[in-house]
Amino acid sequence: MQRLWWWRWRLDYSVLKVWGFDGPFYLQWHITEDCNLNCIHCYREGNAAEPEISDLMDVLKNFNRFLKSIRKRGRIQISGGEPFLSEHLFSILAEAKRSAYPVRVLSNGTVMSKDLAKHLNESGCRIVQVSFEGSEETHDKIRGVGSFKKALDGAKILNEENISVTAMMTVSDINYKALTETIKLTTPYIRRFAFSRLVPWGRALTLTDSMLTTKQVKSLFREFYKLNLHTENQKDGEVSKTYRDPLWQCFFGKLNPLLLGGCSIGYNGICVDTDGTVYPCRRLPVSLGNVHDTDLTEIWKSEILQELRNRDLLKGKCRGCKLRWQCGGCRAIAYAKTGDYLSEDPQCFN
Repeated sequence: MQRLWWWRWRLDYSVLKVWGFDGPFYLQWHITEDCNLNCIHCYREGNAAEPEISDLMDVLKNFNRFLKSIRKRGRIQISGGEPFLSEHLFSILAEAKRSAYPVRVLSNGTVMSKDLAKHLNESGCRIVQVSFEGSEETHDKIRGVGSFKKALDGAKILNEENISVTAMMTVSDINYKALTETIKLTTPYIRRFAFSRLVPWGRALTLTDSMLTTKQVKSLFREFYKLNLHTENQKDGEVSKTYRDPLWQCFFGKLNPLLLGGCSIGYNGICVDTDGTVYPCRRLPVSLGNVHDTDLTEIWKSEILQELRNRDLLKGKCRGCKLRWQCGGCRAIAYAKTGDYLSEDPQCFN
């Protein structure tokens, strides 16, 4: 074990990048500001102009060049606004298919129709993430009256078209007690369930006081971990639990000194906004540049990303945590709470 620790402290970042995140590099791509809902927890502000199709294709070409430079496979997560309201969505999906990129669409689910789902299936897109925030009453309080039923109908339509649905819940003290209920309501039509912690940016700035406490976060993790998810409507009868939050590393308490894990920021993903602005993460609004001015290959070398890659620069209790290279905390929540993306994750229970 001592020899392992000796090597741990001498690993350079190039090794960590390879050993830590070996899956396809993801592009979180916001293709529209247009949205039919006005969710109270949205981190978007919806001020950017709608992009032209030529600009969107330029982003895809830039991403292609970038992947070749880092010698990685890629995948794309298309977001918005509501991406199904974009007139350019299926042109993008067709081009992504020609480039052999796995694509998923992040949606509120409310505008889905049978024809749209069939067209989506033909496009090669096999996964859609749909947001659910609790019971019908709680969901509608957050996303608007009538939105729960529309989202559930949308998930049902997608499932009938053999498109895999991931349910995503943004948790705060408004809805975290409804986690199990939300899963029960959605499991007939989904294949995966995940949740993310509220990040108070954009419209959600008014909900700063609704962020979960450390005790509430740990309680939520424990509840989710213990759940056995099962549905009779799926072929294999199982719904997968997705452990996306970096704090799961603290929950499980597993330590591999030769493995980088947790938050993939600066290592295996990037976010491009509707106007081409590049962010380290979709919820960390610190600009790294613009893809219409600079190649992603150059942006990837930015000083901000270099800092985010070096977890020995983290502050507060994250700095001294033995799991910092396996977790890293949520840099977006740290930034939203303190204005410093290197500060400690304020919701960490470790």
